Amino acid sequence: MDKSILLYQEQIGCTIDVLAMEIQLIANSVAKNPLVTSRVKDPKTLEKKMQKKNLQSVFLIDDVYGIRIIVESVDETYEVLKKMLEVFPGYLDHDYIKEPKVRINKPHKGKVLRLLQFIAYKNDIPFEIQITTFVFHAMNELLHEGYHRKKYQSSDL
Repeated sequence: MDKSILLYQEQIGCTIDVLAMEIQLIANSVAKNPLVTSRVKDPKTLEKKMQKKNLQSVFLIDDVYGIRIIVESVDETYEVLKKMLEVFPGYLDHDYIKEPKVRINKPHKGKVLRLLQFIAYKNDIPFEIQITTFVFHAMNELLHEGYHRKKYQSSDL
């Protein structure tokens, strides 16, 4: 595992799997059948992001750990967000459900991002929680893949 990722894991105090299980339990308390997925940012992508933003510390990147919670309805997305705010300090970074993000640059023309993007903190270390519906998730995945290929000029993201 990359040195920056190990340092991040040490400071946040848990692996991504442990955090995902904790979030699954929280989501289960307010949503019917939530699906929780997780990922650790790829070290090469993390390095590129830090260079692009001219950052020297991994702790200034808010999505080294990324958690996605997928639920049945828009109402459930906001219920899950409310519960996450009770458990984790943080803030709603973007509400792309109320104000969808539209990328007008190719190859994303006509596609719309629909999710809640919440930046949470554990042991004062930021991580990202995305909350969306199953329908929006399917649309978002098409957009995300193309966006990252273009942004980081890589096909392995």
